[in-house]
Amino acid sequence: MRVISVICGLLITYLCHAGNTITAAVDEDIIADYQLFIGDRDPVTIEHFGGPGARRDVIEIVLLQQALHLGGFNGKVVFRPENSYLRILKLLTDGQIPISGALMWREDIKPYSEHLFKTAALVKEGEFIAGLYTRQDNNRALNANTREKVSELSAASNDHWKPDIEALRSLGINRIHYSTYWVQIVRMVVARRADITLAPFQSNPGMKVQVEDLELVPIPGVKVALPGSRHWPVSKKHPQGREIFTALEKGIALLEQKNIIQRAYEECGFFHEGVKNWKLLNPPAKQKPSPVKN
Repeated sequence: MRVISVICGLLITYLCHAGNTITAAVDEDIIADYQLFIGDRDPVTIEHFGGPGARRDVIEIVLLQQALHLGGFNGKVVFRPENSYLRILKLLTDGQIPISGALMWREDIKPYSEHLFKTAALVKEGEFIAGLYTRQDNNRALNANTREKVSELSAASNDHWKPDIEALRSLGINRIHYSTYWVQIVRMVVARRADITLAPFQSNPGMKVQVEDLELVPIPGVKVALPGSRHWPVSKKHPQGREIFTALEKGIALLEQKNIIQRAYEECGFFHEGVKNWKLLNPPAKQKPSPVKN
């Protein structure tokens, strides 16, 4: 197995520097759903963003390739499986890879600004709305349709996901159990070690989160806002970093002009019409009016 890993690593390094091919680090479960969604299609030509495998993370690596293409980058993107958020940041800051396939939170990129470019936001402040996901038979959680009831539940999350933790704390949730990987977080909820976890709404019937053979459903009628905006981090140290960043900035602007980003998020279920009238449990605090000057 070690020999195979070394060979794969050398192959990735070769591809990364062969011609105009770049490597993007992506979580393994995202790659699996991406392959299901794409099939034999060219991601650059995709116009409809719903269907099997479609979810926010998957659609974002489709948008990544479309933005690069529109920005003038005509090479190929290959995916490197990496399941650790912090490891991806380290690989980027060290210049070992040029880009993360997944968007990252502005506040997570900020401490590394000396080493990372930050693209324009695809998900802007206030746009990231998530559901409270639980087991289908956890009636206590499913009936927690007020902030007071939600505050009595326990949650599972990753302690490096600062906006998630901030959102959970804003609901009064104090019992938070941590794990490093998304599949482990889902397993914690399924195993009743935690009542809920935060996840974007899905486009499938019932808006279910499905990971491997595990399944979670949203608490009906309520939703949560996560603070912050989301961007692609690009390595300043990598030899292709500036080229990639320049192409992405141009491509994102063109995707915005064509309303493709908004439509893609709607069609994959991230901007979900079905929860439009659900109660937002942590609305932004109202700003006090400025005093009138005489």
